[in-house]
Amino acid sequence: MGNINIENIWKRGFEDSDLLRVEQMCREKASNETDELIEKYTKLERSRNGKYISSDLMKLVFQFYADNLENRKKYNLAVSNSAACLANEAFRREVSKNEAKRCVFVAGAYGAGKSFFIQSLFEKHKDLLDQSIVYEGSITTKSIDAKIEYAIEHNIEVDMIILNPTFELSLKNIKERANRIGRNVKKEDAVFVYANIYSSLKRLLEKYKNINYVIYNKETNIPQDLSTSNMVEDLNHGTYEEISNEYDNIMKELEKC
Repeated sequence: MGNINIENIWKRGFEDSDLLRVEQMCREKASNETDELIEKYTKLERSRNGKYISSDLMKLVFQFYADNLENRKKYNLAVSNSAACLANEAFRREVSKNEAKRCVFVAGAYGAGKSFFIQSLFEKHKDLLDQSIVYEGSITTKSIDAKIEYAIEHNIEVDMIILNPTFELSLKNIKERANRIGRNVKKEDAVFVYANIYSSLKRLLEKYKNINYVIYNKETNIPQDLSTSNMVEDLNHGTYEEISNEYDNIMKELEKC
């Protein structure tokens, strides 16, 4: 169907020459082998034949990253932009097939358990999701607007699920995942999303009046402890400064564990 323009894959500009090398290698591969990599993605079991689209899962199409835990720890950021562009292209291709009747956007803080939650959705609602696209991504940047509008243009109903864990649970999950598979999150990124998801959802609901949404509030990772809400205020956790201070306090406690 055509390759991604390499100029559309943003360069982070690492100072480390090895990270620069890997970033460029991934950019070139994503640009030169777009069709092959997206096809490879659809073969991943967790992609659900390409119906579930996630830039983090897309990283696994780069074999050197998928096969080696140390490479995941070291090169996560070097791979991320190429994977994000591939995920965006995969989303557009799925929407363009005109087979889906619904697009479910799943968002939430880092460590909210989005991937696990989505896999559970597919297991529990197989028939319902046969004609759906599930996209896992951030709503705290305006790049989400283009995806929502693309779905609407193709007469696809847009649903949104927001996972809303306590910040402590989020950070515990981030730490556990970093130890297990090497994918960590910087403080500024974790704080930014947790502080901005409230205003981001409010903006989207004001702009797109027909979005169906539900918020899943959670204090643990046990599914039955989830409570649902349509109260956007549930996502209001305070200012960036307040959440930054909360981050420091939580991490101090986690370091003791």
